[in-house]
Amino acid sequence: MSGSPLRILLTFSFVLILNESGSAQASNSAVQESDSLSWYIEMKYGLDQELFNGIQYYKTNVQYKGNPYFPEDVFYNGSVTLRGTRYDNVLLKYDSYSQQLILKYTDFKDRINLLIINSIHLDSFCLGTHCFQKLSLSDDGVLFHQLIESGPVSCYIYWRREIHSLNYDFQYTHEYSSPIGTYYIRYMGEFHPIANRKKLLGIFPESTQPEFKSYLRQEHFRFRKAGPKEIQNLLNFISSLIETSPQH
Repeated sequence: MSGSPLRILLTFSFVLILNESGSAQASNSAVQESDSLSWYIEMKYGLDQELFNGIQYYKTNVQYKGNPYFPEDVFYNGSVTLRGTRYDNVLLKYDSYSQQLILKYTDFKDRINLLIINSIHLDSFCLGTHCFQKLSLSDDGVLFHQLIESGPVSCYIYWRREIHSLNYDFQYTHEYSSPIGTYYIRYMGEFHPIANRKKLLGIFPESTQPEFKSYLRQEHFRFRKAGPKEIQNLLNFISSLIETSPQH
């Protein structure tokens, strides 16, 4: 092929750039593949992938006021049980709007990742002292319920948040509600859905009713506003009351 040395040099350089570009694309593709979550987890944790069988978490609803997490927007040091295997000292956050458990971890390059744990394999989890079990207690199917106990009495609470439109706010389009609880009391081996004081009082011996009613009045107790602390105090009182009851 004839041509000036300059033309030959430019042609050769152009071919070289194309080859390098093609190699770079192939290399980038390989990096993207090897850069996948599963690859990083395998490098860091070996073959045990049970805990990391999920999808990458990305924050959504950025124009929503408040947050969807329970009990608050922080990562707790906790534990998670998957198919009977318990993993301790993991960082977890619970999205009570989408009912997703989020795992925070650092990969082998010291980069922080957020992973939605596959709920199909999830048996239970704890966010610090807030512990949850997956149960079916209603027609709504299998849901995560916080378990609070005291003596012979247990309370299972399904927490959720709702979203409401905002017509008066120029910064936000929607707002997350405060946590809303659906309560079940377990006593003498039976589960009782609880929506008000009357339902609660009807579970326990008649001899406990006067003191029970007095406690509810003094504490201004309302299930609609009750959080984990108020429920724990209530159960402690009930447990003490039952143990001292003449019919116990």
